[in-house]
Parts: sequence; structure tokens; C-alpha cells
Amino acid sequence: MGMCDKCNQPVDPANDAVRLDAAFFGHPLVSMSVSRHLLRTKGCEGSPSRAQYLEGQPRDTRDYPYIEENEVRWRAAYAAIQSDSQEQA
Repeated sequence: MGMCDKCNQPVDPANDAVRLDAAFFGHPLVSMSVSRHLLRTKGCEGSPSRAQYLEGQPRDTRDYPYIEENEVRWRAAYAAIQSDSQEQA
């Protein structure tokens, strides 16, 4: 479990934006990669630009575009990290 680069708190693998990126872009995790909360936690805003693609999450209100064509891939990547996290538990 890594530490969030925004809030310096532990990041559960099922809520790690870096793991989500790895699944989305199809590249392996590098052990020296930092972690970041994907979804908001107490004390951390998470990664709204990635979370906005997940069902039930609000759109990012900052200047990050929402690319509708990528929604299915982001959601599939999220399902993959959830599955991986359950298998490792």
C-alpha cells in the first residue's frame, strides 16, 4: 500500500488512481510509482479528473475535459483494479 502524493495518507489498492492509470493505459505498475487516492477520502479530494468517469461520481469542475468515448475504458479499468484487489485480499 502506497502513500498518497496529495495527502500523505495510506492508499488502499482498490482506491489507487495510479493503479487505475496502469489498467487504463495497459502498462505495468512500477514499484517506485507514487500512489494517489482515486475517490475522495476523509482529508483528501482524491483524483476528480479520473473519478468523474466512474458511475455515480460527479464531473470534475476544474478544466479537465470529459471524453465520453473513454468512459467505457475507465470503468473497465476500475472493475479490473477492484477484481485484483479482491483476489489479493
